[in-house]
Amino acid sequence: MWLATVREDEVPRQSHEARYDCSMTALFAALVAAAGRGRWREQSALLDPQGLPVVGCLYVQRRGSVLRRGKVVECLRPVLLTLQETLLDPPCCVNLRLRWRLEPLESESLALLDARYTLNGAATIRARHWRGRIEAHCRRMLEATRAELERAAQGQCAGVSGQRTGNAAITSTNSSTVSGSPSLK
Repeated sequence: MWLATVREDEVPRQSHEARYDCSMTALFAALVAAAGRGRWREQSALLDPQGLPVVGCLYVQRRGSVLRRGKVVECLRPVLLTLQETLLDPPCCVNLRLRWRLEPLESESLALLDARYTLNGAATIRARHWRGRIEAHCRRMLEATRAELERAAQGQCAGVSGQRTGNAAITSTNSSTVSGSPSLK
């Protein structure tokens, strides 16, 4: 039996970065939401009480002909998220390690996405194809994080207007009228 070992410096690697105009905690929440979509988001059993993925949790996702099997390796709030995945697109097999690291800047936050991958079987013949797909996936993940931040910002604006309505409803149910003027109970 022959086993191939790959040295760390021989593993193909891609690095991507994006700057976001928000705090690291808001960015981390958006990152977890973006990464969780299609991975663990639908399975609440894989989340801890704070809504973060549990380290060691396994997930499976199928998109088209590609079967993604993954595991959460690290989740350090609000700094780091690491996923180990295997992409199966018969006869190709790709082992992928995605590592997001967040860093504070003066007025914004920086997200660094490091993708390391090894190609097995027929995937080595289609190396250019897989390199392009992994690069496109990383770009989509950073854009999905930006979209989650925008959704969260819109939710906060909607929450303020909803809060005013909610307070009026609470006030009206907890008050009574005595001699023509309302008084709270």
